[in-house]
Amino acid sequence: MSEYLLAGDDELTRLQLQARVWAESAETLFDHIGILPGWSAVDLGCGAMGVLGPLLQRVGTDGYVVGVDGDAYLLQAAAAYLLREGLEAVDLRHGDATQTMLDAASFDVVHARFLFPHIPQPQTLLDEMMRLARPGGIIIAQEPDHSSWHFYPRCPEWPELLDILERALALRGDINIGRRIYGIFRDAGLNDLRVRAAVVALQNGHPYMRMPVMAAQAMRERIVAAGLVTAARLDALVAAVERAALADDTLQITFTTVQVWGRTAGGGAGDDAR
Repeated sequence: MSEYLLAGDDELTRLQLQARVWAESAETLFDHIGILPGWSAVDLGCGAMGVLGPLLQRVGTDGYVVGVDGDAYLLQAAAAYLLREGLEAVDLRHGDATQTMLDAASFDVVHARFLFPHIPQPQTLLDEMMRLARPGGIIIAQEPDHSSWHFYPRCPEWPELLDILERALALRGDINIGRRIYGIFRDAGLNDLRVRAAVVALQNGHPYMRMPVMAAQAMRERIVAAGLVTAARLDALVAAVERAALADDTLQITFTTVQVWGRTAGGGAGDDAR
């Protein structure tokens, strides 16, 4: 698994905020899929919150949820979140999402969100997800596509900053893998393949509107060292986009989260849980 490009307290804050912003779309997705009590589920790359709470709420006390992440600091934050929310039943594991060391064919649901962009060889993650799923188990990915990401009124500096962020993240993976994830799942031979798309509209200086600013600040040294832009130009772009994000009259439409799921060959999810 690739080295995570973002780290530290600011990234913890961003991930916690991100989980809350996308919680409603995750809840809708899980209800649409029909995750049921008694099922087992694993959230790969769960970070500080992931979808651990929504999964546990659906599988209930007769099911179980495992969260896996390679960052021990984020797992500590996840443990604190679970304790605070009374969700102690979740089992947190420190490990590589592409090599979890969890038992094969042990989960009805295997989920990853915003993880594929950080994997240089996405097939390695999908292979592990399929290994973990029971026969007929459900594989779910929620991944970004930046095509819809805009500020209104238009921020002239935004396209340039977004391009820099995309090129920085492309050093390790494909940040726009959401537009390819359906094809990746299809080529893997998953059954009953389905897809949805979700965006969020943000206003009134919502803190998540600063997400690209936070990302640029976290990766500043890497971006400049890679020769993607000068430090002075990057700082000017970040300042302009931050002003736009904080303005009372600004509307932001987020990137699109492409939600894809399908079943592995064999029986139905939950068959062994009942």
